[in-house]
Amino acid sequence: MSRGWGVVQFLHRALPHWVQEAFSVVTQLGDAWLFFLLGALLYWYSDDRDAFGFLLGATLGALSLTLALKGFFALARPPDAVRFVEATGYGFPSGHAIGSTVFWFLLALSLDRWSRGKRFAAAGAMVAVVCLSRLVLGVHFAVDVVAGVAVGVAYLAVVVWGLNRRPRAAFALAVLCAFAAFAVAVVLSPVETALAETGLVDAVTALGGTVGAFVTWELVGPPDGTVGGWSSVVGLLVFGGLSVIGLKASLPLVVVFAINAVVQGGILAYPKIIGRKRIDA
Repeated sequence: MSRGWGVVQFLHRALPHWVQEAFSVVTQLGDAWLFFLLGALLYWYSDDRDAFGFLLGATLGALSLTLALKGFFALARPPDAVRFVEATGYGFPSGHAIGSTVFWFLLALSLDRWSRGKRFAAAGAMVAVVCLSRLVLGVHFAVDVVAGVAVGVAYLAVVVWGLNRRPRAAFALAVLCAFAAFAVAVVLSPVETALAETGLVDAVTALGGTVGAFVTWELVGPPDGTVGGWSSVVGLLVFGGLSVIGLKASLPLVVVFAINAVVQGGILAYPKIIGRKRIDA
């Protein structure tokens, strides 16, 4: 209760049901599936694959760092009585807050539409509404989202200025963050609780994805070639379907690792797999 400053309880009592319904949709602006759907399309269609490869690598790293921090602190979410939707795993820090801070602000840096100020304002609005949604839905305490934004900002400083927005370095950092998440999960797994088991599967998922992406970037680099409309639909269906199988099916951990390695590596290699060359004007 002390972690929330009473905010979640107040919102739970004060807001009508339809507002919570609306925020259950809004909160998906901070979901990992949306990050990778948009990131994949931007990477496939853009001429600047370094920029959007960096976006994908940095997002993978941010989500992996989230798992490591959640497992390390192992702090519970708000009680079921104030939750509007189901949520699994630990609550601190908010993964939606970290992920949305990193993804939307990096996207604002990567795009060249409008002015930088307008892009940053839009990114800030995205982050604010995602953080508010986590409180309205009762799945995080106020401290969780504040800490999540702070972690996201610190991570942005590292990848933007420390790594100088280099894709290879971003993928390497993502692997290190995933290894940290895996190490924390292995330490916790002997406790044999549902949360510890979930944390281990999530960590293996992240490790497979980051290793697959890093190895593919090393072997393929930013590939030449374009991805057409139907090809992108097929790619999203294939990689999205594999990702769902890896997340939802009860599979051996080695299979979970392999599936996610194929998904993230496949997203990066897809333009080369399709094999359509760019035609210079």
